[in-house]
Amino acid sequence: MSATAGTHGSIESLDVVLRRAGAVVATRGGRPVAMNFGSAAAELAVCVRAVGLVDRSELWKLVLEAPPAQLAALTSRIAGDAVSPGGVVSAGGAWWCGDPRGRVIVLSDPDAGARLRDRLRVDARRFAGIAVHDASDELAAIAVLGRGASEVLRALGAYGEAGDPRGVAPFSHGLVAGVPTSWLHQSDRRALALVPREHAGEAWLEIERAGRPFGISCVGYEAACRYALLERTRPAAFPYA
Repeated sequence: MSATAGTHGSIESLDVVLRRAGAVVATRGGRPVAMNFGSAAAELAVCVRAVGLVDRSELWKLVLEAPPAQLAALTSRIAGDAVSPGGVVSAGGAWWCGDPRGRVIVLSDPDAGARLRDRLRVDARRFAGIAVHDASDELAAIAVLGRGASEVLRALGAYGEAGDPRGVAPFSHGLVAGVPTSWLHQSDRRALALVPREHAGEAWLEIERAGRPFGISCVGYEAACRYALLERTRPAAFPYA
């Protein structure tokens, strides 16, 4: 799929880009999600043999802001450990990402998202100066996953100048098509890009462009879930958490 400009020269929204790619959309967690692009089985094969590009709009995205000591106390209480800047903790069905700007960004599946948000807001009252913000509608999440994920991430510059996944922080920042992007590196076969929702279409198309030499293809939620099950039997080479 190639980049498509709108009628006034602007890049189209991610929703439009996905529908033009043939996405079958359903609601999950109250948000529209691309379930598949025609064949979940074929899309699973893409992840196994090459690399898939997945819309993860269903994820909850919670932002915690507080002085370092209070933030460490809150995350230790709920996630079981303090989250250092650039570091990640995987606990309770969520990824806790240490933002270098003094925040923690929590990514959670819909099943646990609302419950986790409510618990964070209750526990935050015990610590002075902690703010909990639900950024689920402000941020889009785009996953790159599969055997060739590291090659695509390297082409995008997500591994830095050295191009080595072992040399990059598990949670880092960069630009994709000029769009500010936060990268959650979950393994050498899986990463998640967080971008402002209004620029998600641009980021998606740039990731797709960078991935063409490596066989990237649009993959839906159904195939992504099946691939996650396969990953449990084949541990990644560089797990980050």
